[in-house]
Amino acid sequence: MGTGRHRSEANLSKRIDGPRAAQVFRGAVSDGDLRLLRVFKTVVDHGGFSAAEVALNKSKSAISLDMSHLEQRMGTKLCVRGRAGFKLTDEGQIIYLAALQLFTDVDKFRDRVASAVRWLSGRVSILLVDNIVSVAAGPMTRAIGDFARRYPKVEVKVESATPNGVEQGVLEGEADMGISVVPREVSSLEMIPLFREELRLYCGRNHELASHNLGTVAPDLVKQHRLVMPGVTEDPGFGALVAGFPTGARASNIDSRILLVLSGAFLGFLPPHYAAPWLESGELIEILPHHFTTQNTFYVLFKKSSRHSAAAQTFLSIVLDSFEKAKQMKVSRLGQLA
Repeated sequence: MGTGRHRSEANLSKRIDGPRAAQVFRGAVSDGDLRLLRVFKTVVDHGGFSAAEVALNKSKSAISLDMSHLEQRMGTKLCVRGRAGFKLTDEGQIIYLAALQLFTDVDKFRDRVASAVRWLSGRVSILLVDNIVSVAAGPMTRAIGDFARRYPKVEVKVESATPNGVEQGVLEGEADMGISVVPREVSSLEMIPLFREELRLYCGRNHELASHNLGTVAPDLVKQHRLVMPGVTEDPGFGALVAGFPTGARASNIDSRILLVLSGAFLGFLPPHYAAPWLESGELIEILPHHFTTQNTFYVLFKKSSRHSAAAQTFLSIVLDSFEKAKQMKVSRLGQLA
């Protein structure tokens, strides 16, 4: 690898010393250069002009024109296109790596300046587990609203995912942080507990168990019926509670789980506040509430090894403060006051 890179640098030096030397980039990096380099990076990251069209919101011809301008500015050919596909030249590879370092340095500079003048900018991205609005709307919306009002120049990006999706998204750097149920410790993730959510066992009104007295039915009889398993099952307490149940289905989010339970074919653990409307209408029936009950712990997650932006650190602080205030105000459901 090292020998190849030195050879590429030598080849580039030969070009620079040749008759095209006057065209080679030697000046200061302008905003226009940064724009062209970002186009170049996106093209490389997506593996070609066509694949980068959607990401850049540009036509292939516009991308081609930008690349031509960048090649003129750099004084060398950056890539080749043909039947074999898109490929970087040796010089293109060097400039791509240099561009990555440049963008990292620009981001660091922006973060330091933002911290110095106490005026944050940039973007904060957060992944939330599906259906968190049903259990933590209050503190979450307060945190987002407070942050957005105090730092209007920061773009807040919020997306939802399954528990495993949140974990993977944070680990792979797709989000600055996540909020999810993560019962097992992950060595590369920092996990701060935010709140706990109760889960109880339910069946649909058409289920075979619905004809029994579900306040006194024998637990062993209940365990003969198929259970909907959630996407995350590593928690030891939950594992002990469901031991002996035959697995009849799996669902990674609450919406899918409740549909399976309402079908009358399966039992399932659900948050009481989420099950309440169907419980009141008689479509769901609770089973042995003093026996089959457990809790989920929700955590805020972030990667230990990452250098977090000032905006991300500030947002995290506001989120933690909002949930702490919710606890102090004795919120029965974190989304609603008692």
